[in-house]
Amino acid sequence: MPANLPAEAEKALAKYQMARTIEDKIKALEEALSLIPDHKGTEKLRGRIKRRIAELRREAERKASLKAVRRDHFHVPKEGAAQVALIGAANSGKSSILRALTNARPQVTHYPLTTAMPVPGMMLYEDAEIQLVELPAVLTEDLEETQFTNRSIGFSKNSDLILMVLDGARDPASQIKKILEIYDESGVSLRRRRCEIEIEKKDSGGIRLVIFGNLRADVREVEDLLKSVGIKNAVVRVREEAGIEDFEEVVIREMIHKRALIAVNKIDQAAPSVLNDVTNIAGEIPVVALSAEHGVGLDELKRAIFESLDLIRVYTRKAGIISDKPIILPKSSTIRDLAEIIHRDFAEKMRYAKVWGRSVKVQGQRVGPDHILEDGDIVEIKI
Repeated sequence: MPANLPAEAEKALAKYQMARTIEDKIKALEEALSLIPDHKGTEKLRGRIKRRIAELRREAERKASLKAVRRDHFHVPKEGAAQVALIGAANSGKSSILRALTNARPQVTHYPLTTAMPVPGMMLYEDAEIQLVELPAVLTEDLEETQFTNRSIGFSKNSDLILMVLDGARDPASQIKKILEIYDESGVSLRRRRCEIEIEKKDSGGIRLVIFGNLRADVREVEDLLKSVGIKNAVVRVREEAGIEDFEEVVIREMIHKRALIAVNKIDQAAPSVLNDVTNIAGEIPVVALSAEHGVGLDELKRAIFESLDLIRVYTRKAGIISDKPIILPKSSTIRDLAEIIHRDFAEKMRYAKVWGRSVKVQGQRVGPDHILEDGDIVEIKI
């Protein structure tokens, strides 16, 4: 954030922080943009403001479309351990994947834009149930946005994992570039969060930084940025490694991060270089190759979906009998987390637990409430 912004620009950015409606936020940012000088020192800031304005306009369009519809056919209640949104261009094979992995029977045709509303299905990975929801295409075959783009993107933002389906026979590199661009314009990052910045506003005391990692910025520069957008008193907690651009993303762009996975479908029809091209663009986002029509790579896709969700399956044991159905927990969950899901009394009254599985060195080991569980562990809680 460049220091010594015009006072009028700082006031406009402060208005943005105080604004409650999308319209007021857009107005404040447009005002700030008109008042910030256009030179090399302000280039990144102006770019982030422009992107944030585009995001807000897209959000306003999506909300307007919802108001125009009396009944929201895009609402699908979450079921199972997690909800995965299938998103992609027309005829990329989303329906074929849904049919192959779940009990759903969506219409599969060679005509574009056949799916006009979300279609859910339940996938069974070993003994974990995961809900897959096919969404209407966000792009035409010519990579133009469709009438469903905003609503499908909006739905996927509330899912636990975004599965981007690409047509391997039709320049998938261009498809993923365009999809990532749409998400970026919608204020969604599909990359893993590089750092965590938590800003807790206060009534007094100035700005206090609490660093649990590495700050790649001058403290005064961070303070100037926060003050310029109207944050005068706050406790700012920084975890991992953060630069000034990360603070700008938090206070201006308000980005959200989502887990993502890429499925390159119709791999049997794809050119040899396709996977490398997509992987280079995807970066840290996992890529799976498959052919839903011929049943190739489906097991790998199932495994990748489960692993991308960062979940573990834990089985309970009582009187020597192991439960058939696991309890699904986030990775790094503890015995205490498991006990609270079973019953609050368990968490309060438990004395210890016995664990069989990969998280212990000795099978049947006695552990305390802070013991971290791993996938497939068997737990017997003693109260």
